[in-house]
Amino acid sequence: MSHLTAVANKNVLDQQFLNDVLNGLTQRQKSLPCKYFYDDRGAALFEQITSVSEYYVTRTELSILDKYSHAIAQLLPQDISIIEPGCGSGKKVAYLLAHLVNVKTFVPFEISKEMLNYSLAHLSPLFPELVISPLLGDFTHSQMVKQLAKKSALVDQTNLVYFPGSTLGNFAPVQAIEILQNFHRLCGINGYVLIGIDLVKDRQVLLNAYDDKAGITASFNKNMLLRINKELNGTFELDNFTHQSRFNELQSRIEMHLVSNCAQRIFINNVEVNFKQGESIHTENSHKYTLTAFELLAKQANLKLEHTWCDDNDYFALCLLRPC
Repeated sequence: MSHLTAVANKNVLDQQFLNDVLNGLTQRQKSLPCKYFYDDRGAALFEQITSVSEYYVTRTELSILDKYSHAIAQLLPQDISIIEPGCGSGKKVAYLLAHLVNVKTFVPFEISKEMLNYSLAHLSPLFPELVISPLLGDFTHSQMVKQLAKKSALVDQTNLVYFPGSTLGNFAPVQAIEILQNFHRLCGINGYVLIGIDLVKDRQVLLNAYDDKAGITASFNKNMLLRINKELNGTFELDNFTHQSRFNELQSRIEMHLVSNCAQRIFINNVEVNFKQGESIHTENSHKYTLTAFELLAKQANLKLEHTWCDDNDYFALCLLRPC
């Protein structure tokens, strides 16, 4: 890629970021797209969140992988290629790679260049024979996914789209279906999708998981404002906002908000945005599913649920999907 092309691409991304921020902050319920959490600092903060005691999601999923990776591998063919959207550190896929035979290619698909490099550094020494083909980009962009799905290296092989964590729950049902449709494109007609989902459980367990005592989740939430300040000439004062987690019973989801502590005005690229005291920015949803609800969701993306693996507390599930 030439220097001029790289600059042009960055300018397009910056303009999209600006448009999304201004559009979200001018709605009646102010909001920001959760994908913008994940600049390099945000990705690193999320890795810290996965280690706090209140955040059960990661350790529960790792326990499922530790217990069932061999059983999962038995259901997959040899010579499969793995595509992991939002690969993060690559820690989870290592469990599968240790049990799968003759993986042809691993494609980490990540919006954060730092996390992409981290994943490469983590996996390369563990699996020196593995062909790793990193892809920097946004898996929520259907056009990018369509282009990737047409690449001959992926079309002519059996693919497993691996989507651990509970990231699907960050999206409203319509968006979640679109993402599952993207995964359908990536896996192909003979492929597989292995996805993690967070299950419905005690409300207080959920609230604690998204508001840890150490305040790392609060820093992660506020990092969105810090990023706007750095990249879009924003004037947010981080101390003027408080992180808050809420449970929405009707939508079966945790919501993260940033609540304005006072009446204030801020500027983003010289555009004024006003806040009332107590007004919030809705920054993230995390939907919690029953297995039945998730199966119905997957069907709308023409994917059928074939197998599930859960922990002993039924906090979390890994689900294997195939194209209908």
